[in-house]
Amino acid sequence: MKIAQKSRYKTTKRIGYNFYSHGNGIYRVSGPDGALSAYLVETSAGLIQINTVPELFKTYFPHLQKLPVAICMTEPVINQIGDSQTGFEFELWVSRFIDFQSPHRVKFVGQESFIKSLYTRLEITMNGDFVADENDNKQAKFVDKKWVDDVFDWCPTDTTYEIGSVTLDLSDPKGVKIYDKNHLIFDSDHYSTTFQENLASLYVETLLSQVQPLYYDKNSLGLTVGGTGIGTRPGVTSNFIFYYADRLIWIDPPARLFEKAVKYQIHPDQVTEYLITHCHEDHIEGFSALLKRKIDLGLKLSLISSQAVYKQLQQIFNPLFGDISQHITFLDIYDRSIFNNYYGCNIEARENYHTLPTLGLRLSYNDRQISISGDVLYRREIIDSRLANGDLDQENYQIQSPEWFADSEILLHDTTVAKDPVHTDLEDVEQIAQELPHVKVYSYHFGNSFDSQYVIPASNGMRL
Repeated sequence: MKIAQKSRYKTTKRIGYNFYSHGNGIYRVSGPDGALSAYLVETSAGLIQINTVPELFKTYFPHLQKLPVAICMTEPVINQIGDSQTGFEFELWVSRFIDFQSPHRVKFVGQESFIKSLYTRLEITMNGDFVADENDNKQAKFVDKKWVDDVFDWCPTDTTYEIGSVTLDLSDPKGVKIYDKNHLIFDSDHYSTTFQENLASLYVETLLSQVQPLYYDKNSLGLTVGGTGIGTRPGVTSNFIFYYADRLIWIDPPARLFEKAVKYQIHPDQVTEYLITHCHEDHIEGFSALLKRKIDLGLKLSLISSQAVYKQLQQIFNPLFGDISQHITFLDIYDRSIFNNYYGCNIEARENYHTLPTLGLRLSYNDRQISISGDVLYRREIIDSRLANGDLDQENYQIQSPEWFADSEILLHDTTVAKDPVHTDLEDVEQIAQELPHVKVYSYHFGNSFDSQYVIPASNGMRL
């Protein structure tokens, strides 16, 4: 194969948040540290992507406004910034629904074990649909469906793969070479996933040296809103930090967790427990970085969740870490012997109506109760229909009703203003607020700003 002698490598230019151009049709998505990077390469066959990083899609898409025709998978890299397989979910959701009648299919090229690992996690999360029940009640029935199969093309190889005049060389499991019309245009030797072995941990230590210990009233239940966003839009994905007594509990730690720690002055090593509500990617983007730091420090991660969510976390992350249970102290949130009085706090959970196992939460401590709905599709007509068709009994009907939050001082509720088919519409959150006039209702998990007479849009960094 003839290789062009002329170098295409030029000076790197920052063109957006964590998005860089090399001036030669090659783009990099990474933090300023460069400790974990993914690349996008313009070719005659279309855009080719090399691996991913957390929040990749919403980082590059506003600038390039296109989806890749192929993604090259190399041996996974895990460090304290994250991993090279977390970041595909929302890219593929957009690939599926950008044109419902004709989904954008993406070729995944690489060793079969790497492709299988990725497919397994997407098979879990790109799952299911809410449809009308037998009585034509809209969204009152959940059906399994593997949406990933509509967009995911398996293209295993341990040699080369051709797309038109473009050749992808993956004979090295740790790297990629891309030839376009026999000219070498990309080589992982020059554009590596990570530039230095210990760069991520050094960068994180430098960041965390800026974080002061958090001081708070230990007799009161407090909350910092760590983020209110969703996976496909710029901004911090939804996450929360509770504190009371000597407990500091971080719910759904986000991507680039340690940068967020500096922003909110909450040291991740001071956090006593982490809680995962469910395994959609915008709620687990920080998990691999967090677990890697614990492993590097020789510590175990104290994790609160349900057995169902924990099982899915194992399916997703075991291929990257080995058996993650070796590094985790797991606390089942439904174990009332533990959480009826967890260091003085009553922590309760419910199973939400969502596309995979998902938790809603109530925390009660010293006469204060704060609740988080969790990702949920709620509408009064839906739970009425599910009660009528036998999907809910009376006890679970009450749990799925707004009345479950009736004793709360504050309720943060999942809200969509874009008619998202798996979340709660703003008008239904407003109805909840009117049914519970004594509860202060905040919205989160929204992509666009809005005004409401009944609901307060939560903001990043808000303390309650």
